[in-house]
Amino acid sequence: MANVKFENVSVSYGKKQVLKNFSLEVNSGEILCLVGPSGCGKTTLVRALLGLSKPDTGRISIGDRVLYDDEKRINVPAEKRNIGIVFQDYAVWPHMTVLENVMYPLRKRKVPKDEIKSRATKALEMVHMVEYANHLPSQLSGGQQQRVAIARAIVVDSDVLVMDEPITNLDAKLREEMLIEIRMLQKRLGATILYITHDQQSALQLCDKLAIMQKDGSLCQYGTDDQIILNPANRFTFEFIGNSNFIPVIEQAGKVYLDCGDKFLYEGETPSGVSLNGKDLAVRLNDVVFDNSSNIKAKVTSRIFLGNEYDYFLTIGNKEIRVEQAMLDAKEHGVVNEGDTVGIKFLNPHFYEREEV
Repeated sequence: MANVKFENVSVSYGKKQVLKNFSLEVNSGEILCLVGPSGCGKTTLVRALLGLSKPDTGRISIGDRVLYDDEKRINVPAEKRNIGIVFQDYAVWPHMTVLENVMYPLRKRKVPKDEIKSRATKALEMVHMVEYANHLPSQLSGGQQQRVAIARAIVVDSDVLVMDEPITNLDAKLREEMLIEIRMLQKRLGATILYITHDQQSALQLCDKLAIMQKDGSLCQYGTDDQIILNPANRFTFEFIGNSNFIPVIEQAGKVYLDCGDKFLYEGETPSGVSLNGKDLAVRLNDVVFDNSSNIKAKVTSRIFLGNEYDYFLTIGNKEIRVEQAMLDAKEHGVVNEGDTVGIKFLNPHFYEREEV
């Protein structure tokens, strides 16, 4: 168990700079989810950590071990970095049994033969796959193959475990199960895990901390999930983590209006001393509440029951917004019907500069 530290890491491919002076620390014994849109540099950072790509500048360390330092000309070979890796496509050997797949990295490291089988069996026990030890990968489900890949990653007692989009290829139910398995495995091992994904929902379910990368490869925000949800650093974080609505506003004669073709007087919270012209009101789907005492009226164009909540689409003038109503709230206050006109209020609003379309 050890922390992972990136210090001012820059990586380029030819003339294209992917990462510039990127710094981040993964605390020992935590799961950190590195989240960002496709192409922002997540995989580039992982390749630099694994020793598969050489940074231009910077320093990478795990605990007290320096893996890369351009100034001191340190660049530890990939095979000596002692990092477990689980890929998106499982990468299990199709011609080897489950047990042979897990034993393979121990054989490559020339571990004594009398240790290999016992250590591989223990790793399979941790992922609940011992009974499949003699199966071939073709006889396993996608979720089972991913468990084999995880067992193979943890069998070598790595300092750090890297998971790069490990559940993307699984169906929704299996993704949910694997997130629980990974969380429980981390608790059993006390492992430090760097989990790479573009799926913000999985990150929120799994992580101790989140690191949000923007499209340009910069680190936008770092913190716990509740810190990032409640106090987003900017519009990008607000929009990327969690579903949201953006409604244009204007300020006239000291009053704020929703600008949706028609103007609707907004009487909720606003930041003091800041002009709201050219800004959007940003609000989470579950922070839009029905309240017929409100002067902001919207028409219900669609209602969908999702089992644990109702999902609505409403129109305010020429603007469509989406609303989530939890079952508890629906039971207490009732549901609204398609075609109804309802009053709405916004809880926990944020205001951000409007993006050009």
